[in-house]
Amino acid sequence: MSDKIQFTKARLSALEPVPGKRVTVHDLAQQGLCVRVTPAGAKTFYCVRKVEGKVEWVRIGDAATVTIETARTTAAKIINQIASGTNPAEQKRIRKTEMTFSDLFAEWVKECKAKGKKSLGKDQDNYRLHLQGLARKKLSDIQRADIRKLHTALSGKSGKILANRVLALVRAMFNFGIKTLDIPSLSNPAAGLKMNREESRDRRLHPDEMPRFFEALAAEENPDIRDYIMLSLLTGARRSNVLAMTWAEVHLERRQWVIPGSKAKAKDNITVPLSSAAIEVLQARAEATGAQGWVFPGSGQTGHLVEPKKGWARLLDRAGIEDLRLHDLRRTLASFQIDAGVSLAVIGKGLGHHSTQTTQVYARLAQDPVADAWQKGTDAMLVAGGIKSTAEVVPLKKGGKRSA
Repeated sequence: MSDKIQFTKARLSALEPVPGKRVTVHDLAQQGLCVRVTPAGAKTFYCVRKVEGKVEWVRIGDAATVTIETARTTAAKIINQIASGTNPAEQKRIRKTEMTFSDLFAEWVKECKAKGKKSLGKDQDNYRLHLQGLARKKLSDIQRADIRKLHTALSGKSGKILANRVLALVRAMFNFGIKTLDIPSLSNPAAGLKMNREESRDRRLHPDEMPRFFEALAAEENPDIRDYIMLSLLTGARRSNVLAMTWAEVHLERRQWVIPGSKAKAKDNITVPLSSAAIEVLQARAEATGAQGWVFPGSGQTGHLVEPKKGWARLLDRAGIEDLRLHDLRRTLASFQIDAGVSLAVIGKGLGHHSTQTTQVYARLAQDPVADAWQKGTDAMLVAGGIKSTAEVVPLKKGGKRSA
């Protein structure tokens, strides 16, 4: 068998495999083009050239599906690329080892865990639910149009806010790949894409809703759900902090709950004042369950109560209240404090808000006015709910009954 022939369909079909040996036959019409025949009879087009003293084999494709004309045109292009200083074989080797989007996310998770990123769970959920279409793609294959299309689709299907969070995650991941992993020639396809405009949510429990809310809460048969929701309202703390509250953080004698920086969004300790009503709830729990470990223990992996979505839905249904989220309880306390004339700076200190501008103000405040603000806010809510007079606190009892 000659190692050089004029390629035709008939001649390529006539090439016979050689047992135990791979045979290479070159085309007389196109320099560098050859076909390799395996012992099993498979035939593949290659362009073979010497690049910087090394013989490189660039695969063109299966001879059963790629035409001779296409193979010759491709071989000519490869030779031109080599002449201009590009090594297609090296590019293919680089591409073969290039990260996929799922590889990048795995590295992102490692980095976030090392830094203790609190929103990592949400990132993982968004990746699992909304980014699987990108998971297997090579990073260089992900185009700006792909991300824009994804953002638009999510905006219509899942809401503008969630779409923004997913876009922000993709943008942050690519920036991480560029700046931290130093991935060569990587660009960020999400950079500069416009976020949806987000309207600030201003939902709160209004004074006319408070009696129905407290009546429904008193009727809740699960004491953990009842106390969790009550403390969320009375402290204005974030959901995750109330769920993970421990007795070691609670100081009843000082009327304080100190959330450690490791659990706080801004990494600083947050001292939450405990009003008289909040202390009564905690004292009742301590007597019933013992003041050890979690304030709201649970049987799941975390060891404490997880967000009681069913219990919350049950409460709203009993109260006939719509469009109220657990986080709105935090806003409710702040709004009642504002209504009572408490300054924004004092409120921000107790809520653990953190910014360069406001922290300077908060740092100069003593804790006493903050505690007074919490007492005023919770008193105002309980008065509006019809379960407290302005002069005394009346504890909430199951079934809607109040103690004298």
